[in-house]
Amino acid sequence: MVAKRSLRAMAGALAGLSVCAVCVTPAPGAEAPAPAAAGPSIDYTRPGDLVPLAGGRRLNLRCLGAGSPTVLLDAGGANWSYTWRFVQPAMARFTRVCSYDRAGYGFSDPSDRPATAMNIVDDLHTALARAGISPPFVLVGQSAGGQYMTLYADLHLPDVVGMVLVDSGSSSWSQDDYVVARRTPDELAKERKDKADFRGLLRRCADQARANTIAAMKGACPCGPSSLDRPDFAAYVVRYCAQPNHYEAMLAEDAALLGVPGMGPTETDKEEAAAARSFGAMPLIVLTQSRGFAYDGQRAELKAGHLAAWRAGQVALLTLSTRSKLIMPPNSGHMIQMSQPKAVVDAVQEVVSAAR
Repeated sequence: MVAKRSLRAMAGALAGLSVCAVCVTPAPGAEAPAPAAAGPSIDYTRPGDLVPLAGGRRLNLRCLGAGSPTVLLDAGGANWSYTWRFVQPAMARFTRVCSYDRAGYGFSDPSDRPATAMNIVDDLHTALARAGISPPFVLVGQSAGGQYMTLYADLHLPDVVGMVLVDSGSSSWSQDDYVVARRTPDELAKERKDKADFRGLLRRCADQARANTIAAMKGACPCGPSSLDRPDFAAYVVRYCAQPNHYEAMLAEDAALLGVPGMGPTETDKEEAAAARSFGAMPLIVLTQSRGFAYDGQRAELKAGHLAAWRAGQVALLTLSTRSKLIMPPNSGHMIQMSQPKAVVDAVQEVVSAAR
């Protein structure tokens, strides 16, 4: 097994976050983005290119700009292509850049397959081929999207000429040695209950959305606009969050990606471990947040350990390539593409230039 998969550091951080690996679409609170340079406009309230997949499903691709290599953007858990709205237009000034919606999110149709990383990568790879979008690619993934893009590179390395990982996740999130060793039985039981409660909430949200009664949830459902959005776009997100597909996609992704806390590897973990490989001297930039996560209700030792594990995991990602570097943008949260979009745009431009 390649070193990147055997390290457990990043796993502990996500296991302790309960829902942050597959996170909601929340407002980043007081975060104020440093504006990225203006670029072509793109309307995230409408579908882009709906690419047909097997079984009549369609995957939504949004491409902008021109040039090679093509940059591919994969959003974090529970998010879709709109999470790149502050950076994709700016990237389109210097190359072609494509974001997409995973199955069930945004304008992509739901899938009857489990939401494992392998199936997610297969959807994207097939859609790119059918849309005539050819390599070389620079892969950009945030949080869980970083995990999916890493697997994409594992499986299709000849097509990939660079990567930017934006506070990226990694495999083995749910069975981290650090967390299992340091949680008390009561803490582990609470974490499992919190996970079960969260999934129950997603089921209720989906049921209420399907019955057109989601307003009765009074904002409890984990989907909503950002405080950084204009009122017209925020109104669109509110309408989007009344759809059942979003919550069902969240539920499928959460189950496949995180499993049950402390219960061993998920199917995604096993898939990624089997595919792991070195990326040689591929240009790689790892962007990681400076603020850290909020671990509400946890002991100080566990909070500190989770943050240390996350930091160590980000450093471990550098071992994917012999041509890598780590950047920690100041005043950045987990959603760096929103809190510090220019840092993401600059990192992608640097990797594109190096790949060329």
